[in-house]
Amino acid sequence: MNKVIEIIKNKDLSMKILILGAGGIGGFFGAHLIKAGVDVCFLVREKRKNFLNKCGLNIISSKGNFSVKPFILNKNLPPQHFDLIILTNKSYDLIESIKDIKPYVKQAVIIPLLNGIQHFDILDNEFGKEKVFGGVAYVSTKLRDDGSIQHITSKASLKFAPRSKQNINIAKSFNEVCEKTDFECYLSENIELDLWRKYVLIGTTAASTILFQKSLGEINRTNNGKSIIMDIHKQCKNIVFSSGYDIGVEAENYNLNLITDRNSLIKASMLRDFEAGKKTECEHILGYLIKLAEKKNIDCNLIKAAHARIQVGL
Repeated sequence: MNKVIEIIKNKDLSMKILILGAGGIGGFFGAHLIKAGVDVCFLVREKRKNFLNKCGLNIISSKGNFSVKPFILNKNLPPQHFDLIILTNKSYDLIESIKDIKPYVKQAVIIPLLNGIQHFDILDNEFGKEKVFGGVAYVSTKLRDDGSIQHITSKASLKFAPRSKQNINIAKSFNEVCEKTDFECYLSENIELDLWRKYVLIGTTAASTILFQKSLGEINRTNNGKSIIMDIHKQCKNIVFSSGYDIGVEAENYNLNLITDRNSLIKASMLRDFEAGKKTECEHILGYLIKLAEKKNIDCNLIKAAHARIQVGL
């Protein structure tokens, strides 16, 4: 049974945050922010809204289960003021998500926690680069059939920063807020590079688990699985390098330790969506990597194979 947390808002944490989406990413980080006493509001679809109002937001984790009662935005009321808006939608819902948050942006800045890179051009054109921070979430979660959120691994961290020289004070304030939570947080010194580093990792995880339709651990326990995963990582890394970003030795070692773990339970969310017959982020993640590779004549045959696996269907 989950421990129900009675929330008392911390007066020292005056930042008001709107989170679009309460699934594996938005729900996880939002619940931890609420648990720390932060003023958080969710903007969700009607079905999820009804569930959250009835059952609350439930986190299942090896670090301890807990439940919070989230506040759900009422779109029929006059728009509220927010300091920060966090986007956790799928890439293919970006245009609809922009329409949803537009009445609430005003002075707020936006942190998109979407996978990939391609969405920044759209958001910058709509709101201006100074309002669109970079954000990277390192966490493996799953939205369970019962509506709860399962934290699959013990690690959970958030890295963010402005992509321009503006709004640094908001970034510092959000960092102070996050330091009160149970997840790790970092105010990045080079968020553009961090975004591309994460792209290498997510591209590798997606291509690998899609190609074999197994977890990273299951692939690594085969005779040749580890070497294939490492080859996919090398292709992703080379593509990103050709775009002007060297992920560096530290990030590469972190990635390799993660993706070659023989006991890893990690599967890309793309695979879970694919096997459930849902729409996937294939084009946004793998398709864009292929597009970048072809521009610079970079080998990406394994990424193309994973991309083709999605196109073939179940």
